[in-house]
Amino acid sequence: MDNITIIGSGSFGCALAYILSKKNNNIKIWSYTKEETDMINNNHKCIFLDKFKLDDSIKCYMDYEKAINGSNYIILVTPSSAIRNTCKQIKPYIRGQEIIIASKGMENDKVLSEIVKEELNLIPSVISGPSHAEQIIKDVPTYIEYSGNKNINKLFETDTFKLKYNDDLIGVQVGGALKNVITLAVGIVEGLGYESNTISYVITEGLEEINNIAVKLGANKETIYGLSGLGDLLTTTTSLDSRNKRVGILLAQGKSLDEIKQETSMTIEGIETLNNACYLINKYNLDCKIIKNLYEIIYNNKEINSILD
Repeated sequence: MDNITIIGSGSFGCALAYILSKKNNNIKIWSYTKEETDMINNNHKCIFLDKFKLDDSIKCYMDYEKAINGSNYIILVTPSSAIRNTCKQIKPYIRGQEIIIASKGMENDKVLSEIVKEELNLIPSVISGPSHAEQIIKDVPTYIEYSGNKNINKLFETDTFKLKYNDDLIGVQVGGALKNVITLAVGIVEGLGYESNTISYVITEGLEEINNIAVKLGANKETIYGLSGLGDLLTTTTSLDSRNKRVGILLAQGKSLDEIKQETSMTIEGIETLNNACYLINKYNLDCKIIKNLYEIIYNNKEINSILD
């Protein structure tokens, strides 16, 4: 039995808690909000997945020290924009625990493992791939990639949750971060009423843009065509379980980003990562028209139909 702390009580954090508790591990979750903490402790449910029950043994805290004390694994599942500050907050309680990143995103030209290394002076492991929380918690067979410590697959693997090792630490993260950006574009195209011919074009071009950026950051091209790249992109762009896709559809239907944000309390990672993607495109002078068009639509009020320009 392992003692595991999950930092983040959103849908994916709770889905991982569900998986890990099936192996009789001692699971503690840290949450930012009292509402989510109470829901887990009192109702044994995630506020975003309230149709599914979590194991009664899972406890949730709003205090980092209580959540981390005694743990030998810490899994980061916060929004990517909060990773740096989270590391600063948990640093006083790090006592040689294995750090695992399950968040997806970037900070300018840095992947999340680089931020963790800067703040905690250690190299974390990473898990990433096609893994909607709603499906994990229903025991839908799920296959993802991991990088870093080769032994962490033993921590997670069940009959329905499998991990494949990839030594490309950077590539495994880039695909998972940038697929949310392309998914926003796919959602817009779908919301405009275009069908599979057009959608397939955006997915294919988007994958090439992800690859162009990833290679500049030092990733292996082969990784982008694997589970954490193409695999994650496909599951996110083809499933309505993806909030990034739903956001794109709503934008195409005429809702403003502010209106959409008011309707959901969940982080829209594609919006968070779009700025980082454009930073990298400009830094390396890359031709990534899907991402550039999306940026102009989101931040410069360009016509929604311009996504294909």
